[in-house]
Amino acid sequence: MAIKGSGYTKTAWTFQERPVASSKLNLLDDRIETALELAFWLLNMAWGGGSGILRGATTDDLKVEAKSTPGMTVAVKPGYAFISKMPFKLASSTDTSTLVAPTTHGRIDLVQARLDTWGVSVKTGIEAVTPSPPSVDADCIALARVYLRPGMTCIKNTDDATNGYLADVRTFL
Repeated sequence: MAIKGSGYTKTAWTFQERPVASSKLNLLDDRIETALELAFWLLNMAWGGGSGILRGATTDDLKVEAKSTPGMTVAVKPGYAFISKMPFKLASSTDTSTLVAPTTHGRIDLVQARLDTWGVSVKTGIEAVTPSPPSVDADCIALARVYLRPGMTCIKNTDDATNGYLADVRTFL
């Protein structure tokens, strides 16, 4: 296992040595990385292991909701999770990129939390008569499915038979 995402960045600092040999820095970085991997693993095991959202850390942890003025973007609330046994934090409410309505058939898109960027992304599904949701990318966890219809103008929290709507698919630890 190696440190993934924004949880840890290898150092390039010096301390009372001018210049510090890169072999010494690499050894120190490797020891820090190994210690952090162990700490992350132990914390993850304390919450039951695996990938999922830490329930109760914030209000509506990583919940995806329609905007107060409905449009073609949705908001993801802040929260904490473990993804691939590594910590993940979304510090503030984040809007997704603008979703585009399908042209002929329905489509299901997936809102997911990404460990590599500590952000959220939308994975676009495929238009079909009976659409199926796309699979979750590596080092990501699914937050919500967005059901889209041709000719829709906004995304809502519930199905109104005309516009797109959200389905919560979060898993909790």
